Amino acid sequence: MQVGNFQSYPFQSPYASTGFPSVGANPFQAGFSAFGGGGINAISMLFQLMSGISQLAQGWGGFGGGSYQTQQPLDYASMHFPNLQSYNPTATSGYGGSGTGSAALPRPSDPQEFASYIQAQIAGGALEGRTGVAQSDAIAGSRFGQVQDSTMWQASLARNYAYQFAAQAAGANPLSADGLQQGMQAFEQMKPEAQLFMQVASVFKGNLLGGPGFYDNPGLKQLLESKGLNQFINDPQVGQTDVQTIGAIASAINSGQLSLNDVINSGTISDLNRYQQVIGYVSGGGFASDLNNYDTVRI
Repeated sequence: MQVGNFQSYPFQSPYASTGFPSVGANPFQAGFSAFGGGGINAISMLFQLMSGISQLAQGWGGFGGGSYQTQQPLDYASMHFPNLQSYNPTATSGYGGSGTGSAALPRPSDPQEFASYIQAQIAGGALEGRTGVAQSDAIAGSRFGQVQDSTMWQASLARNYAYQFAAQAAGANPLSADGLQQGMQAFEQMKPEAQLFMQVASVFKGNLLGGPGFYDNPGLKQLLESKGLNQFINDPQVGQTDVQTIGAIASAINSGQLSLNDVINSGTISDLNRYQQVIGYVSGGGFASDLNNYDTVRI
């Protein structure tokens, strides 16, 4: 089973049918720099246009004799996701905080899982900035090296990637088996909204549910800066590579100073319709179910 490379945010990836979320640098970043520093330029323009229309409507309402109202930023998350509260009914910020935001992430049952995944990732060139993972590079006899069901294997890939995000957020090495072990432990101590974000990010960037999808990494860094959260930009690769950038966002969400709504409203997500599907897949237990199926395959 071969999972080809893909990078942080090309609009039309040459790896549309295969791919693995990048750990290395993004060679497409320079190509977007002419449009204001990288990212999803068209989506950002759409958000600006919608926000401008909303503000114009508010302004005319006040001019026409109604009382003046302070202009509020457009909450695209609530508009695009009408069932926000169903993911976390008692939370004040849509997705976060109360423990109902995400299904539990089952731990892998194979003690070789992390070492096998890291071996395959490094063999694919992760230390040199490349992003391919091939099952043939995994440890022989490990479940990660044997499972043939594509959905199960992709779910396992996503789980390992989520633990890499958590490892980065916790200050552990995301490119070592010990680091993933620490990431797993850190993940389980993080707030439900951060757990949901990391699971959704890992699935969204993989091949499940018609993927891959992409985040605008420079845009996510700008989101942190716009919120005055520079303390989470503690790695020079934040804003460039996926693990470091998503890890920084997860850490900020876990602190309570950023929300998943903020990420959705930032214009940094390539496909909001699929993003909503992924949220349902994770929060509804589909992701955990596929992982449980994977973990019970005999080896």
